[in-house]
Amino acid sequence: MPPSLKLDLADGRRWLIRPVDEEAAVIVAELGKVMRLGPGKVGRELCVAAWSESARSDAEVGCAAMCYLADMKPGPSSSLTDRDMQAIQMDRIASLIAREALVRGGLLLHAALAEYEGSGFIMAGPSGIGKSTASRRLPSPWRSLCDDMTLVVRDGKGRFWAHPWPTWSRFYCGGPGGSWAVEDAKPLRASFFLDRSPADQLEPVNATRATALILGSAVNLAREAARPADVNAGRTLCSGVVSVAKVLAAAVPAFSLKLSLDGRFWEEIERVLPVGALPGSGEESCDRGSVSVESLMAPDLLRLVCTGSSMNPTLQESDLLEVKPSGTERVRPGDVVCFKSPETGKTVVHRVVAAGPDGIRTRGDNNAEVDTEVLQAGDIIGRVKAAQRGDQRWVVHGGWRGPFVLRCARLGRDIRRHAGPLPHTLYGFVAGLGPLDRLLPVSLRPRLVRFDARHRVFLKLLSGRRTVGQYDDRLRRWYIRRPFRLFVNEQTLRKAAVSLAFRKEVQD
Repeated sequence: MPPSLKLDLADGRRWLIRPVDEEAAVIVAELGKVMRLGPGKVGRELCVAAWSESARSDAEVGCAAMCYLADMKPGPSSSLTDRDMQAIQMDRIASLIAREALVRGGLLLHAALAEYEGSGFIMAGPSGIGKSTASRRLPSPWRSLCDDMTLVVRDGKGRFWAHPWPTWSRFYCGGPGGSWAVEDAKPLRASFFLDRSPADQLEPVNATRATALILGSAVNLAREAARPADVNAGRTLCSGVVSVAKVLAAAVPAFSLKLSLDGRFWEEIERVLPVGALPGSGEESCDRGSVSVESLMAPDLLRLVCTGSSMNPTLQESDLLEVKPSGTERVRPGDVVCFKSPETGKTVVHRVVAAGPDGIRTRGDNNAEVDTEVLQAGDIIGRVKAAQRGDQRWVVHGGWRGPFVLRCARLGRDIRRHAGPLPHTLYGFVAGLGPLDRLLPVSLRPRLVRFDARHRVFLKLLSGRRTVGQYDDRLRRWYIRRPFRLFVNEQTLRKAAVSLAFRKEVQD
C-alpha cells in the first residue's frame, strides 16, 4: 500500500490522505501528482475507500473523516471514460477537504488566484467571464497560480490565506490535465469580482455588496444547492458559508474589476493596491452615518474607501479617497479631513467648519448639524486631496474653494433631481434623429473596426486612437460611451453584429 499523502493548509491543519484498498490507492496516488503532495505520517487522517460504507471494517473507525469512492467504473451506457471517472473521484476527495475547511473559517471560491510580490489576489466570477483569459494575460512579475478555483482559509490570527486549487474540468473529455502547488498558500490581499466592459475600470465595493458577491462565487453553496436530499445538512452548510463570507468581506478589501479585451487591467490593480504590509482586518463604521473607511496603506499616501452618506454630494459610497497625512500645514475651514473621533474612536471623513484656539469643528456635507466633538490637531489623520469613482478621478478642494464647490454640487444635484428623466429622454431623442458625425472633424468621427485574434473576432468603435465603443458578443449588445452614440449609424452597428453572430455559428 502506498504511503499516506500530507496536505498542509494555512489554517494550521495537516491532512493525511490514506488509501485503505488497492483501488483507492490508484486515485490517491494520482491526486498526489495533481496537487503536488508528498508523503507524511502525522496529521488528521482522511481515509479513502473504494467500497460502500456498509463494508467498512473496524480499522477505519478511528479515521477523522472517510471518503467513499463508489461507482469506480463508468457504466456501459455512460459517455464517461476511466479518466473522467478518476477526475470525479479526485474532485470528491478535494471537496471533502474544502468542506471541512469551512468549519475553520475557510471557503472554496470559483476564482482565479494570482501572486504579486508575495501577496495573493483572487479574481472571481461566473464561468465564461474571463478568469482564465485574465490569468494568462498577467505579465511578470505577476504569477498565475490557478485560473478557476481557490481555497481561502483563515489562520489563528484571523488573517486569510489563499490556496491554488485544481481545475478538474481540465481532466474531462480528453483535456490537458495539469498540476497545482496546493500547499503554496499566499496571504490574501484583495478580492476582485470580474465583469466585461469596453474599458478597464476598478471600483471599490463595500462589505455588504462584497458579501453578496462572495456568496455568488462560493462553490460550497452551489454544490449544496444541487443536493436537496439532506435539508438539515444543507441549511447548516449554507449558514456557515454566509458567516464566513461576511467575515471575509469585512477583512479583505473588495473591488469590482471591469475588463476590456485588450486593456492593461493589472496596472489598475497596482495603482490602487501598493504592495506592502497586509491591510488591517475589518471595515470601520461610524454611528451617525458619517463616512467609514477601509485602509489600503502606502508610505506617503493613505487610500480610504468611502462607505457612508454623510458627505454627499461631495463624496459617495464606494468612492476611493486619497488622503495626505497631516504635516506642518495648518488646517483651514473648508478642508475635508480624516480624523479619529475622540468619543467613539472611529475613523471619520468630514469638512472643517471652524478652526481656532479652542479646537477644530467639523460637519458632514449632508448633515444639518455640526459634529459634537471638538478636535485637536493630533486627532487629524490627514486631508482628503482627491477621490475616484469608477474611471473618474477629481480633486477634492479645500479652503475657501471647498464651500463654493459644494454649493455648485448641490445646485447640480437639485437640477438633476427636478429634471428627472428629461436629459436621458432628450439624449435618446437626438440619437434617434440620425448620425451627426458631420459635425465632427473627419479624424474624430467614430469608425467601425474589426479585429481578428486567433479564433475570435472583436468589433470596436474608434474615435481617433481612442476606443469609444465595443460589442459584447456574449450579451449581444453594444457599449458606447456618451456622447458618441449621437455620431454613429445604428443600422450599420446592427448589421456588423449580425454578421459576427453568423460567423460564430458557422465556426461552431
